[in-house]
Amino acid sequence: MPEPVEISCDACERSSPADPNLAKVPCPYCGDVNRVRPSAEPVASTEPIDSPPEEPADGEERFLRVARPALVRGHPVASLASSATTIGGVVFLVLALTSTVIPDWTWWFGLAVLLAGGGWMTWIFVLGHRWDRLRITTRRTIDERGIVMRSTSEVLHRHVRNIRITQTFWQRIVGIGDLEIDSAAGDGVADIRIRNVPDPDGIKRIVDAARGLGAADD
Repeated sequence: MPEPVEISCDACERSSPADPNLAKVPCPYCGDVNRVRPSAEPVASTEPIDSPPEEPADGEERFLRVARPALVRGHPVASLASSATTIGGVVFLVLALTSTVIPDWTWWFGLAVLLAGGGWMTWIFVLGHRWDRLRITTRRTIDERGIVMRSTSEVLHRHVRNIRITQTFWQRIVGIGDLEIDSAAGDGVADIRIRNVPDPDGIKRIVDAARGLGAADD
């Protein structure tokens, strides 16, 4: 009986043993049907000679860019309001403790406003900035969400079907936009969606370059 050969799934890219006597076998992980190639059979390349490689020659996956939502440019009203609330709380608290005109017992009101504004700013500038990020590598695009409870969604560059960029008038002025990426196996809903990301056109060029559709600096 011939020794099993190791094959790599075209869909999930996981390796599994297969009987070399069979022409095709299903992947035990994702169910995709793959052709069995004996180890002695050379695999013909279907890539054009002058096409750029999908990944580095050493086979290692490299990170190309990490993008996060632009919070101040994406939410200017909330950013200004939280800053004004925080500053107003500090001013009122100081006046309540030092001024003879304002009763001393009102210091708690200034403290409450300060805590509310400070918490709002912390949510926007600290937690919000870490809530969502887009990681682009030489092989895939990964959307990571959450801090304590996390979720990830990724699309291989060779499976990308469509990249959509949506910009309002304000977003075009400040250089941000909403980016959506659809995969070939999608059901009509974007597999990856990130709002208010800086330089969405530059991100699209990086993904297109990794797909062999041009250079990142075009």
